[in-house]
Amino acid sequence: MSLSFDIGQQGENQALNYLLDLGYKLVTKNFEYRRKDSRGRLGEIDLILVKDNKLHLVEVKTRNNGLLGDGLESITKGKLDLLFKTFQYFISRQEYRVYQNYFAQFDIAVVNGLNVNVIFNAYSFDR
Repeated sequence: MSLSFDIGQQGENQALNYLLDLGYKLVTKNFEYRRKDSRGRLGEIDLILVKDNKLHLVEVKTRNNGLLGDGLESITKGKLDLLFKTFQYFISRQEYRVYQNYFAQFDIAVVNGLNVNVIFNAYSFDR
């Protein structure tokens, strides 16, 4: 694995632990929406958590210096569209249908060093 992958995984674990400490429950991590022919990933949701009958789809951006910005600049309309398609695929899966009537929101967790900053409800999904 690459160094950037390892840093990203560390950031995801740091964000996950932060949210678990706040009372969130993990549904799944690194949920992928793949092509039917398995030739590649179409989308991924870093963390899917639940709290108070609400699904939290969390995009984690890990930064260890200011060279790549604060992480928010990388959330584009295209990224949001892929996230929504991935969410639709998630909710259609038999093992996750229990969450079909939950409100879903998109949160962003920016991890920088030891700091975790979460922007809750950065984007709401209107199904």
